[in-house]
Amino acid sequence: ILHREHSLDRLWKEALQEIRDHRGEYDERSIVLYDTNRGEAQALAKKFNTKLRISSDGKFATLTLQGDVTVEDIYAAYGNRKYISEMALDYQVKTSDLTDVEVAPSGEHLPTRPQYSVSDDDYALQTYLDYLNMGKVWESAQGSGITVAVIDTGLDTNHPEFAGRISEYSYNATEDKIVKDYLLENGVPDWSLVEDEQGHGTAVTGVIAASMNSGHVVGIAPQVTILVIKAECDEDGTFARTSDLIFGLYYAIEREAAVVNMSFGTKSVQTPFAAATRLAYDSDVICVAATGNEATTGLTYPAADEYVFGVGALSTKDWKLADYSNYGENVDLVAPGTTYTTLMGGRYGNKSGTSLAAPCVTGALALYLSLNRNQEYRIVEEVLYASCYDLGDLGRDWYYGYGALDVCALVLEERGKVTFNMMSDELENTEQIFIRNHTLQNIPEPERLYAIFDGWYYDPQCTDEYDWYAHRLSGDLMLYAKWVNEEDGIPYTYVELEDGTIEIRSYTGHRRYITLPETIDGKTVTSIGEEAFKGQTRLRELILPKTLKTIRR
Repeated sequence: ILHREHSLDRLWKEALQEIRDHRGEYDERSIVLYDTNRGEAQALAKKFNTKLRISSDGKFATLTLQGDVTVEDIYAAYGNRKYISEMALDYQVKTSDLTDVEVAPSGEHLPTRPQYSVSDDDYALQTYLDYLNMGKVWESAQGSGITVAVIDTGLDTNHPEFAGRISEYSYNATEDKIVKDYLLENGVPDWSLVEDEQGHGTAVTGVIAASMNSGHVVGIAPQVTILVIKAECDEDGTFARTSDLIFGLYYAIEREAAVVNMSFGTKSVQTPFAAATRLAYDSDVICVAATGNEATTGLTYPAADEYVFGVGALSTKDWKLADYSNYGENVDLVAPGTTYTTLMGGRYGNKSGTSLAAPCVTGALALYLSLNRNQEYRIVEEVLYASCYDLGDLGRDWYYGYGALDVCALVLEERGKVTFNMMSDELENTEQIFIRNHTLQNIPEPERLYAIFDGWYYDPQCTDEYDWYAHRLSGDLMLYAKWVNEEDGIPYTYVELEDGTIEIRSYTGHRRYITLPETIDGKTVTSIGEEAFKGQTRLRELILPKTLKTIRR
């Protein structure tokens, strides 16, 4: 009992400190319940005399406080300590766009105009389209029959680029109102419920869905139906509450949107979108999010969530990551970060940021799904990554993920299948889709208890090695795993230094993932010799010992 009371006191004090440290960054009238059920949520709502809002699956809820009561009042009451672990602050969220616009693109890889005749007046200014390898995609797909949900600041519903394609099921996530349920005196739906007052949502939607041959610009998927989901946002691009955006995602899933665009992010200590994005995955609803513009590896949600495609931004000066784009675990692929797109008031202009890179991917996926209806998330993921144009280090890397969006490869180019034969009864064979005449982007590295994986080969005798991320595949094939046994004893050459510690001079084993020992022969490892791992081209990861003091060059 004393231990439990101590834990409650500790959590209570930490929660109060969080409230004080982040004052002004959250809604003082809203409490979030991230992992709840209807019974628990209703009980808390009754106890605190709050208005309850709960998701359709009953796992996510908010408590809106009444009168002059604030979140701090609820948290500070000593008797509420036992509820602290169930509650969280409703943080603000930032859009992921920039005001500064970069110059026109150039780079080592030649850009190509889409091979389709477009008459929109400002089409020539949409140079970012040249970096998507659109090819002849628009001859086969323009997104007809696909609904794309854009969770954002709303939409300029009078903009001519979107005429006739905005769903009457569009939704105000802050007010919990569906447009079709609110009619004006003349029987027309009240579009003011989702009207954009900030501009971000209009710019993002234009990249995805501006019409073709009827205005100034063309969206990547010009025939999709637009499900506008608006959340309260100030003029600086800060959404008032994370919960509005999460309820918006739940609504998009209920409406069976094919793709959901989320050009915003939060660095919350929690993973606030995790339950909703998992539901999207289970429902084969594809989620795309911007990685953010802080040029850091700090986790940004929802982009960093497992079931979300996080999109980083390419610079318009070359095929390198934009200097503002977040990277690391946030990014699965990259796309152009500067676009010429729709603005509020029926206008057009340039916008930059990962907010504009994400809708490039959203639009491309809408084109793909228009030709591959009801596709499982797993297949969409496999094809999207396989179709990316590899940038940076070979294969998936820290800055570009799987590489740059390649729309033609995603939508039109022929698929193949590679079977990975594990050559062992311990493991099951696996299969993977690839794009013909492309390299494999996601190659398994299997593990066994008493043998070490030593590469993939074209033949079962393991004489003809597959060159990872280099060989382009043209037809269905099987690759065979080679296994070797680690040598007995210590797989390092080493010397004893004058101070009695060990310096590792080389590695003589076969492992691709190495954890260097802290001791060898009872002596502490403190140094790695010059070029100790030279020639170890297959080495994937090297974990250094805590005792290490010197790495010689």
